Amino acid sequence: MARLDVNLSTVNGLSHFNMAGTNYLVQTNSGVLYAIYIDVNSDVAFRKSTNGGKTWTLGTVISGAISAVQLSIWYDRWSGINSDLIHVCWSESAADDVSYRSINAASNDALSTITIAFAGASTATSGMLSIARARGGNIGIAYNIDGGTEVGFARSTDTGATWAARTSPHEAAADVGILMPGWAADNQDMMLFFWDISANEISKKLYDESANTWTETSIATGMTYNAATTAFPHFATAVDITNSQNLLVAWSAVDTANADLRCWKVTEASTTETTNIVLNSTDDQGLCSIGIDTATEDWYVAYGGKSDGTETWPTSINIYCKKSTDDGATWSTEEAQTDTLRQVRYLVTAPRFTGASVFMTLFDGTIDELLCNSDYPAPGGRITIV
Repeated sequence: MARLDVNLSTVNGLSHFNMAGTNYLVQTNSGVLYAIYIDVNSDVAFRKSTNGGKTWTLGTVISGAISAVQLSIWYDRWSGINSDLIHVCWSESAADDVSYRSINAASNDALSTITIAFAGASTATSGMLSIARARGGNIGIAYNIDGGTEVGFARSTDTGATWAARTSPHEAAADVGILMPGWAADNQDMMLFFWDISANEISKKLYDESANTWTETSIATGMTYNAATTAFPHFATAVDITNSQNLLVAWSAVDTANADLRCWKVTEASTTETTNIVLNSTDDQGLCSIGIDTATEDWYVAYGGKSDGTETWPTSINIYCKKSTDDGATWSTEEAQTDTLRQVRYLVTAPRFTGASVFMTLFDGTIDELLCNSDYPAPGGRITIV
């Protein structure tokens, strides 16, 4: 099978690595792929593929003309919920709000009414935005839409129809995080993987729904963050439903000799580090994403730059992948996913998918192209969809 880079859309490139949520690619229970993105007009849109990413539909705008700045999405089945809503939130600079809308992938892509999760007053190209659904059904949005003053956590108990402000997990303007479902007895509790940039530390922050409180436990120190204006993300997550845990991968440093691409298995009660995916990088590496093949429970991790240092970060690199069949105890040899050196500033993978043949990455090319890397039974080349 040849690997093919398919041009999915031209995008507003900065918004795709603007410290926002990292899961923009969904494979539904029926095998349909959804790519949600900020298009060249700065609107939130989605495209679909029914053939593993080889071809895509035209874009459907779901936000209106809003000058989107950040974007984050979540899919019901990532929380073990037996339904097919894709939850989408975005911040924007027209009204400076955090807005929410869902796509019903099981009902002809019916769109919910747009609601306001947070009515803001300013936005900026920094900060963070992350949405997730608890296993019990509540939806949470952690936001920092202006790099400091407008930060918080909003929660909906009615599938996004209304929102309430809850205790904020944020600390400093530049910090980033990824919101996840929790695994406590209260299935409305949530978990935030929090990167404290000033302290060079990643921690888990646990949200207690009934108490409306956050508690923090360190995961790793010595974690040097790379500016999102260069590329994003350098940490990523996936939900391991079978083992009732969340997976986290993160670079200890970017474009740095002896950097490691690390991996952890995380629950409320424990954090267990697995074998490093990349140990003592030569240089010129960064970006990461993780996905679980639900048919085999194998883990796949994609990242940017060859481990021998022969490529140039981030202007001339390929995407590479390693697989683990034993829950991170060992990793396969490095395999190239692309065959064209280019500037890569953004990378995501569907965090849960079925069948390794549809394992793919979305990434941002040199000229703000959103590219899909997919298996394709034909000679390599580029197909331009738009």
